[in-house]
Amino acid sequence: MERSALAILGHVSSAEIIQNSKNIAFYLPIKGEISSWPLIEYALSLGKNCYIPKVFPNNKRGMWFLPYRGKDSVQQGPFGILEPTTKLGDAIRPSELDAIFLPLVAYDPEGNRLGMGGGYYDTVLHNFKRGQERPDLIGLAYNFQQVATLPIEKWDKKLDAIATPSYFRRFKD
Repeated sequence: MERSALAILGHVSSAEIIQNSKNIAFYLPIKGEISSWPLIEYALSLGKNCYIPKVFPNNKRGMWFLPYRGKDSVQQGPFGILEPTTKLGDAIRPSELDAIFLPLVAYDPEGNRLGMGGGYYDTVLHNFKRGQERPDLIGLAYNFQQVATLPIEKWDKKLDAIATPSYFRRFKD
């Protein structure tokens, strides 16, 4: 496990995000994204229900969160991303998730997030109505991924928190 990912685990466990959650969505890292593996292993060790996304490129940015039950429950998907092998019927509704750990390209001090550009997370989160309870959105990033400001689109959802190797910070409350 890389040192940065282990430092993030320390900050997230101190913030008790995983301990206070039952159903948690993670991503499996690609293209230089900071690793979420230590967080996933920690959550599993606490008996938490862990989910990872499966995307459907021909379905208007469709993405489902399916159970993660260990490294033998995933296989390489069409984008070269590890995806769950469980059937769609095992998917959890996003409204049943307590927390979602998101990858990002950049974030700003206001909690705005720039993703890879596919819009998959934005599409899932768009279904939550104003005032409706939704999962905590926690970005995982290297320190250098913070920028002064990001362009904001009306469909963008702000992060609730960011975890980097140096700190954990909440944007609301």
